[in-house]
Amino acid sequence: MEDTTNTTETVEEVEDTEVTEVAEEATEATEEVEENISLDDLLNMDAEDYVELADDANHKGMKPLHEWMKNIPEDVRKHIGNLRADYSRKTSAISQERRELEAMKAEMLDMREKMLKTQIDGVTDDIDTDAEYDLFDKEGMQKEIQRQAKLLMKDMLKPAEEKLQVERRQMELSKFKEANPELTDPEYRDEIVALLKSRPELKLEDAFYITKSKVGKTKAQEARDAKAAKKNSRRSTLKDSTPGSRGKVNGKPKFKNAWEAYQWAKAQKG
Repeated sequence: MEDTTNTTETVEEVEDTEVTEVAEEATEATEEVEENISLDDLLNMDAEDYVELADDANHKGMKPLHEWMKNIPEDVRKHIGNLRADYSRKTSAISQERRELEAMKAEMLDMREKMLKTQIDGVTDDIDTDAEYDLFDKEGMQKEIQRQAKLLMKDMLKPAEEKLQVERRQMELSKFKEANPELTDPEYRDEIVALLKSRPELKLEDAFYITKSKVGKTKAQEARDAKAAKKNSRRSTLKDSTPGSRGKVNGKPKFKNAWEAYQWAKAQKG
């Protein structure tokens, strides 16, 4: 990172020692150097630059950053804005690269599955498991040997087929997790784990949607309860502020002012 340099040029300085009043005029022209700090620049800094930037830094007890944002100089906020934009660009680029890589992996997996299916079909299509061959006949013996060889080849290909199924499932789960980041939230994660343990026949996707529906209903009920509590609080406040509902001392209610007392007395006569 380049050092920020300020070049100050004195245009004119006049000083008259024979006069009681000294007139001095200095004009400073500051050359503005554009320097947008990037994440790479920040990562290249360490504790030798600032002690707070130690590799094992885990600072705690600070005020929230949003509180400091109101008071720090504008230039610092601009630097933070640049860092945020740089981070967004990098994460966007990484996400795009990851999507392209996932697409390539999916394409390769499709090709491997097709090749394996062709091999398996070529081996198993004409296997007659019900046929009974005469093992004492030369032709019958050859057919039985061919059948056993194909069955053996099928068994040899089975681990490869299972491996591809596992890879396909892992890819599906990876896409599902990326599309549903709520999976890592404690309120979802703990409930999903418990649900999968109690119902092992469920897939992760099913457990997630069941949990999401349950969490949504819980939040909706909490919102309704909060709304009802707020409404009841307003009613209670309104009731307490009504003159006729105030506590009584010696058989008469307490009033905030003379007008309330007059209204009460008037109502009593009526």
